Amino acid sequence: MGTQARRDDLRDLDSPWRWALAALSFGGAFVHFAVMGDHFDESTAHGVFFALAAWAQLAFGLGVLLRPNRWLLRAGAIVSLALIAVWVVSRVWGVPIGDHPWTAEPAEFPDVLTVIFEGLVVLGCAALLSSRAALRRVSPAVALPTVGALGAAVIIVSTLALVPAIAGEGHHHGDEAATGADHHDTGTVGGGGVAPEDLVGHTPGIESGTGQSPCEQSGPPVSVGNAAGGHGERGPSPQVALTDAETREALGAELELARVAALKYPTAADARDAGYTRITPYLPCIGAHWIKPPLMDATFDVNEPEMLLYDASGLDGEMVGLSYWARTGKDNPPEGFIGPNDHWHQHIGLCVGNGGVLGNEETTKAECARRGGQKTDGSDAWMVHVWVVPGWESAWGLFSGEHPELG
Repeated sequence: MGTQARRDDLRDLDSPWRWALAALSFGGAFVHFAVMGDHFDESTAHGVFFALAAWAQLAFGLGVLLRPNRWLLRAGAIVSLALIAVWVVSRVWGVPIGDHPWTAEPAEFPDVLTVIFEGLVVLGCAALLSSRAALRRVSPAVALPTVGALGAAVIIVSTLALVPAIAGEGHHHGDEAATGADHHDTGTVGGGGVAPEDLVGHTPGIESGTGQSPCEQSGPPVSVGNAAGGHGERGPSPQVALTDAETREALGAELELARVAALKYPTAADARDAGYTRITPYLPCIGAHWIKPPLMDATFDVNEPEMLLYDASGLDGEMVGLSYWARTGKDNPPEGFIGPNDHWHQHIGLCVGNGGVLGNEETTKAECARRGGQKTDGSDAWMVHVWVVPGWESAWGLFSGEHPELG
């Protein structure tokens, strides 16, 4: 027993080995902790997995520093291999949990970086489990600069993994897939704050689209659209006064039906339960999009909206608007709502994959393929947004392509 204990005990392991393994493990833990909140928004199971992974990596790093032994190295290698295996499955086949089960995810810088850390931990543990490597002493002249450089590199690249411009789409708070974002500030209209008419009266520029609205301040349009009226035409949508009482009443009746349809799905969880699937995360100015494929045909039915819009990416997102979709052919927008004010638009050249919209019209064919999608035509399909949810009526018009308060 005493001989076995001495064989397993690695307290004499040279400190450079300890610090190198600990730095790699801490780097993985840091990234997992940083993205844990976003994954809790996606589902509790996702969040718990990332929390457990982060704590396990933190515990391994501390264990290597304080009291290394062979059992710890074996456990560290096994856990790292398991995390790598889960990552491979999620990128090749997808995982069976979350909003989009068995949907392959694109590989982004943060997750690739953690896999690299985990792979190096496996290699380091395997090397140290050989008695010759574990007993080898490293010269301080070599150890100090090498370990220092490794630690600095881990700190730098782990931090860069959280920078939106570098991180890609999966794990940050600025742009997400399709140039979206995880959440927006729900302290604006519909999120427990002021009414839209109050904001219009006290915030110069919201009606005129002069750059003062949260939507405009969030950055450039999230989609280019097309000449027929895409999201690139930011600001109030053109409105024609309805002087005919009969037309006004008929439109009012249609809008009431649309409002009733919207209020049937107050949260994204309700949309999911009704058969809708999320195809975009939260996008500034237009929200998170959920679609119901069986409804997507050549007909317009005000009672059956093809898309629902929410104020956050997760299942707790609250309804902000509707979007109707119809494939009626190129240069042939649907009749739609009564009157001339429902300006239907198209999205020609979106990048679409199993996980939904992976990039906007400006995404190149090569970049789209890298994300696991393909460029679509879209020239025969049309859509229109309708902002009829109480508290979320758009100051840019009920049918405006973008909503000024979705920033």
